[in-house]
Amino acid sequence: MNGSTDVRSNSTTSSNPTRSSKTDTPLPLDTPAQELSGTSPREHGGGDDANRGDRAHGGRTDRLISGIDLLDYGAGGLMPHKVYLIKGGTGVGKSLLGLQYLTRGLELQEPGVLITDQKPENVLAQAHSIGFAIEESVRRGQLAILNPSQRYFELVESPADVMAIVEELGDYIKKIGARRLVIDPVFTLINTSYSSHFALSITQSLINALEDLPVTTLLVASHDENAELNPITRQLEQNAFGVIDLSQDQATGGRMMRLSKLSYASNDNLSAHYRILNGRGLINYRGEGEKVADVTKPWEETSPVSRTVLLLGAQPETIRRVKEALGSDYQVQAESDLKAGVERATREKPGLVLVSPSRALGSVSAILDLARNASSSIAFLSPSGNRQADKVLYLRAGADDFITEPFTPAELRARVDALIRRSGRRLNLRDSHMAAVSPEEMSSLMNASEASPARKGPIMQATGEDRVQFDPDFNERLQRNVDTVSKFDQPFALYWLKANDDDPELNRSLAQLCRQEDVVCHNRAGEFVAILSGTDQNGIKGFENRLNEKLGNRLDPKRVRRGYSLYKPGDSTEGFTQKATNA
Repeated sequence: MNGSTDVRSNSTTSSNPTRSSKTDTPLPLDTPAQELSGTSPREHGGGDDANRGDRAHGGRTDRLISGIDLLDYGAGGLMPHKVYLIKGGTGVGKSLLGLQYLTRGLELQEPGVLITDQKPENVLAQAHSIGFAIEESVRRGQLAILNPSQRYFELVESPADVMAIVEELGDYIKKIGARRLVIDPVFTLINTSYSSHFALSITQSLINALEDLPVTTLLVASHDENAELNPITRQLEQNAFGVIDLSQDQATGGRMMRLSKLSYASNDNLSAHYRILNGRGLINYRGEGEKVADVTKPWEETSPVSRTVLLLGAQPETIRRVKEALGSDYQVQAESDLKAGVERATREKPGLVLVSPSRALGSVSAILDLARNASSSIAFLSPSGNRQADKVLYLRAGADDFITEPFTPAELRARVDALIRRSGRRLNLRDSHMAAVSPEEMSSLMNASEASPARKGPIMQATGEDRVQFDPDFNERLQRNVDTVSKFDQPFALYWLKANDDDPELNRSLAQLCRQEDVVCHNRAGEFVAILSGTDQNGIKGFENRLNEKLGNRLDPKRVRRGYSLYKPGDSTEGFTQKATNA
């Protein structure tokens, strides 16, 4: 793992890198990322007609703000409950990007979990060195830093072990209400001491189990540190919902970020140079034909910064709380009329503009105007609720941050300090591609209800035609699994089982019956789907004999339906997932 190298060696020490005007150039995106047309309505939270108005930016209510500019302002954020991969060589900032993703979640009141091979105190030191204040969130239980060490590595010897580990992780996620998960490096949970075939099978089972968790996951992997790990990295790339590729750029002396894969939007032109700034992490900039020193010099120059905070549309009680929290370090002013406040912000250039109230058209309009015409940092101060749709709406409109009440004085001061530091240097990418919200998107976001994180429901339905029908979203995942295993050039069976009720003990027993080389695609709530590697008709008989011996009467046909389909080398995998018939 790259550990502290990524964080410490690339951070800046500029204590006050502010400017009075915008200095960075927009990313080379001629048009916003377009939504791919072949995805399922379930995956995107609605049908084609309902979502046509906001396809251009991908700003639906189910998008997650990542804190990574190229993703948020080029592709519209992340699709939730999916697994993404960060890959790159040594010293490019992979670990830092994972911390940046978690820190942005904490700012948006979205708890997170970090699984790492580093000691928690080392992670906190790394975060502190780059200006990410996460210590208080760890103390309050909003961010969990877990170091499984060798204990978990040695446990991972079968698909049942993967299930047990992810079940334990799922309980932890539920306990703290986590929305975000980072595993850095992913090899922390993959045992590579056996055969490469086994490592690939375990990797596949791990990805499948992670996709069933109610979190959005970033996996961190290196592709040049250990040759035997490269096949695993390639498999992660093939199965991840998106891939963020970080690399050194010898031509400019800088670094390049590229979205090499994005399953829900076109990734054409979604690449940009980046550098690492204290308090901001990885920031993107246009570096074509320019040396790093030429592009980043303005960020490191200092000039007097406004310590004025202007509140727009806030209630007297909110104004009082903000003044008390910030104390004498800032000059807090207020303007009740939003239109007059926008004109004042444009004219007087305060360090930060805080906009309230929540879910008002006037607030969205004010943020749009500020994003186009003012150099100040912009934050939305929510007097209520922590709705994901509100966050997406105001950040889509051009706000730099979303602050939810109630807040502690220390928390508000830390957020305001960070926003003031980057006042005057808001990324032009936000102005050119994000500071416009269509009427359809605005209506959808403002009227959306908040959904609490929860595991997905049933993924299969046994039909009256002696076949099984898989949920479209799961079927897409299953097809990826089938395509991957077919490359091993050996026969296999796709085996499924569905009980009438949720039976955790049944699921645990089924996982234990799988061999090391089998791939568990889904195993929860009385449902089981697995690819039995190297299995023909005789292998199916052997597996079912083990089932009957271990489970006996629990497999009563009145309670449990099951079936399979067989694959022989050379067969087509197209439509294979829909061929599973009853046993």
